[in-house]
Amino acid sequence: MSRLYLVVLSACLATASFSCGTTDERTARGGSGAGAVADTSRGPVSGGRVIIGVQQEPEMLSEILNSMATNNMVCNLIFSKFVKYDDHFNLIPDLITEIPSVENGGVSADHRVYTYHLRSGVRWHDGRPLTSRDVRFTFDVIMDPKVNVESREGWDAVASLETPDDTTVVFRLHKPYPDFVGETFFDEPVLPEHLLRESVGERFHAARFHRAPMGSGPFKFKSWTPGSHLELVANADYYGEGPYLDAIIFKFIPNENTLLVQLKTGEIDAFDNANINFMSHLEAIPGVRIYRTPMLMYEHLDLNVENPVLADRRVRRALSFATNKGEIAQSIYNGLVVVAPLDEFTESRYHSPSAAERARFDLTAARRLLNEAGWRDTDGDGIVDRDGIPLKLTISASAGQPNRERTELVLREQYRAVGIDVEIRNYGPTVLYGTYEDGGILKRGSFDIAMYAWLSTPEPSRREALYSATSVPPQGQNHPRFRHDELTRLLEQGSTETDVAKREVIYQRVQEILVDEAPVIPLFWYTAIDPVTERLQNFRPNATQSADTWNASTWYLGGPEVSSR
Repeated sequence: MSRLYLVVLSACLATASFSCGTTDERTARGGSGAGAVADTSRGPVSGGRVIIGVQQEPEMLSEILNSMATNNMVCNLIFSKFVKYDDHFNLIPDLITEIPSVENGGVSADHRVYTYHLRSGVRWHDGRPLTSRDVRFTFDVIMDPKVNVESREGWDAVASLETPDDTTVVFRLHKPYPDFVGETFFDEPVLPEHLLRESVGERFHAARFHRAPMGSGPFKFKSWTPGSHLELVANADYYGEGPYLDAIIFKFIPNENTLLVQLKTGEIDAFDNANINFMSHLEAIPGVRIYRTPMLMYEHLDLNVENPVLADRRVRRALSFATNKGEIAQSIYNGLVVVAPLDEFTESRYHSPSAAERARFDLTAARRLLNEAGWRDTDGDGIVDRDGIPLKLTISASAGQPNRERTELVLREQYRAVGIDVEIRNYGPTVLYGTYEDGGILKRGSFDIAMYAWLSTPEPSRREALYSATSVPPQGQNHPRFRHDELTRLLEQGSTETDVAKREVIYQRVQEILVDEAPVIPLFWYTAIDPVTERLQNFRPNATQSADTWNASTWYLGGPEVSSR
């Protein structure tokens, strides 16, 4: 029950000129080894493979330990979960037979007992049956204090778990948790006890399983060539529809320009979260359909409050006032993103207009707060100082993403306008978003300002994992290390409040605290751009954490007759 790091979503202006290809290139565009294209008028057909180009190579294939976006896309294909969201924000069952509710008896009237029924006949990729014992094992792993999970939010509401038979799972909660159905085994998959029972506790972090996993989903892990690609093959025993494709390959290409070229030449069939400013080049590529998906995903800045300078609320607030989000949206993203005053969507019932107003761009207010905090430019060099020490901070993001790098340059100039000197210090994704054990920059707090994206769920957000004092790493995702008693208390209250009106009041107050204390500065909401070969049928982008691979078992190759590459 955690949020995902979206580290592959930078959109940059092309730094090179790209031709649209010759006529031969256009007519030769084919299916990555799929052979002749089938007539789809009779429905889905089997065969072929799809190659997806991604910038980010996973550190591991474990959603319990790591929330990197590509990790999520791959794990969706290998593992099974209780629930997922479709492309219209509808919660749908996956490993379970139906979504529990009060009406169908799956949820007790007091919202403290949740009963799930697993599908019968589900098997792990090695043929062993998946049972309720595997669910219990996975829950025990998540709750093991020796395992540094991304989050235990929601799981910590469970008082007991019962497995009366192989297909029944009963959770008894010690307090109401209104989002339980939408979050239980939504972020985290069910794991095979028979393969991991010897890798519990601290040993779980280093299990070889995370590099060569076995699940019960529509595709099986085949191979992982570091720095090159990861291949999955069809699971013929899958319990759901399909899979129709023989294989899905994730090709790791850090450079966005190279991804664009390979999409043009047909070396990849899809470009995951393409450069938003490549639009004119993408539109010129024949045989490619461009999907534009508004996302529940926001780019933001985390301010590390354990830095003595940033421990002062006035300095954090000054940085917030000095951040011109509109300039970033226009100059870097050509207005194709939406400015985010808060980390709640404007349409959300929890959005606070008064908090949003206080999150305005105001250089005068920024300078006043710095002056109140004792930071003044005493030597006339344009940088404020205190006790002879200039105010200098670093900003960090994932390296190799031009739009983020350009945004850092804009932020550096914006902050210099109020006398704050900023140094850019970027890291590779596996370093920036790495686990606590591996010395991840965010997890270890080895940063001043960090820029990355979070993906929310359609359900009312419970933000304990991000902002509660109980969620400071390694136990949680409170990377700013922000500890605020009222906020922690409100987040706990909001997580258990079933009255919608009362929840609105709680979470609107949460927004006010986040603006006034400024441990985080939301920047903008993303629009995902996914160019995909027209031959891939039933590709339906998903704006939630279920990701674009949520229905990949139903993908198949078809479309108009073209020559095979």
